Amino acid sequence: MTVPEQADKRRALVAKLLARKAAPQGVTPVPRDGGPLPCSHEQRRIWLAQQSDPAAAPNVTLGVALSGRLDLLRLAEAFAALIRRHEVFRTTYTETPEQVVHGALPAPLEYLDVSDMPDPSGAALDLALARSGERFPVGQGPLLRLTVLRVGPDEHRLFLVCHHIAADGGSLGVVADDLAALYSGLPRPELPIQYADYAAWSVQRAETRIAERLPYWRDLLSGAPAPLFEGVTAHARAGRSGATAAIRVRRETVDRLRRLGEGPTTPFVALCAAYLTLLQRMTGRRDLVTGIVSASRTRRELEPVVGTFVNMVPLRVALPAGQGFPALLTKVREAAAGALANEIPFDTLVSRAGVARIPGVHPVFQTSFIHRDDPKLPPTWEGLEARVWDHEVDDAALDLMLTATPRGDDYELAFTGKLDRFSAGQVKELPVVFRDLLEELR
Repeated sequence: MTVPEQADKRRALVAKLLARKAAPQGVTPVPRDGGPLPCSHEQRRIWLAQQSDPAAAPNVTLGVALSGRLDLLRLAEAFAALIRRHEVFRTTYTETPEQVVHGALPAPLEYLDVSDMPDPSGAALDLALARSGERFPVGQGPLLRLTVLRVGPDEHRLFLVCHHIAADGGSLGVVADDLAALYSGLPRPELPIQYADYAAWSVQRAETRIAERLPYWRDLLSGAPAPLFEGVTAHARAGRSGATAAIRVRRETVDRLRRLGEGPTTPFVALCAAYLTLLQRMTGRRDLVTGIVSASRTRRELEPVVGTFVNMVPLRVALPAGQGFPALLTKVREAAAGALANEIPFDTLVSRAGVARIPGVHPVFQTSFIHRDDPKLPPTWEGLEARVWDHEVDDAALDLMLTATPRGDDYELAFTGKLDRFSAGQVKELPVVFRDLLEELR
């Protein structure tokens, strides 16, 4: 090799080493000495919200329908193994808050036989609805419960309820896969990291970004509008705090709205713009702030980890009189791009961006729009036929939420409203009103 070639090779190696050093470091385990560990910003957001309003931290739920001879002892052992596998299910939270990982916590499993009732399927749904509103004290644990509902001979419904501080919607797929594999006796690879490792890593990473991104939020939220739904104070209530109503529309309806925009327009942008139009008509406001979701599960090593990885990001959009829907699509697309490019943890945004706090009112925004991915097929349970058990979506965290989920050739549009802001009848009407609005927009 000639001297110039050696020099070129050295330069290439140095460049490679420098690039590796500059690249974001992966999530690595933190020492466990039995003491408290830091909470992630996502956990802090949920913990802080719950301090002012217990209903502000709704549970996440998973429903599975099983046909065949279910072995209850085997299921109980699989559920206990699931809790041993994921530290976050053995975690409680101090008043700081910090998280404390325990060596063991109970695996709460209840069995209810409703097969003798006049409408077993309806009774199972009613019981699941009641269980979904269970309040789990974060200082005690465990923060989840599995209910087995027998609706007929060799017909069961599994309903898992979990506090949002321990898991998010994206984690439910991991939980479903693990529980099915553990029941089926399939080996699961060891987890190299746990959620507490992510929490420590993510807090350190966030600090490097906050200083440069905070001015964006101070400017964006300067003069932000008053709470959208005023005049009613939220109160903690037993059980579920909200009501949900859903409707399905054809995907072609959403695609037609997308084609109204100039440039690439996603279903998220089209449906979010339509939702803002609905809020404008409901309230008369033309300066709107709503919340959108950003998932922080961005690294491969986090894919098998259960926890809460969801951050809420404010989206502020003006809807001046006379503005057409195509122009609104452009505004929403640009506003979402700017908000996500400058994302910081929501609890930090509230504490450092000069956001006014009102007791009983969610800061910055009181509504949200969530666009989910296509739900995947349920995993295989040995000796059983498994399918998704559709049940009412999760409880109300904000005054009003719209969740859009693609399902085959349709979109499911689910509105969840707080019963301290809306009556159940008003929530039931919203999907129909929104469907008519989608057809009207041009």
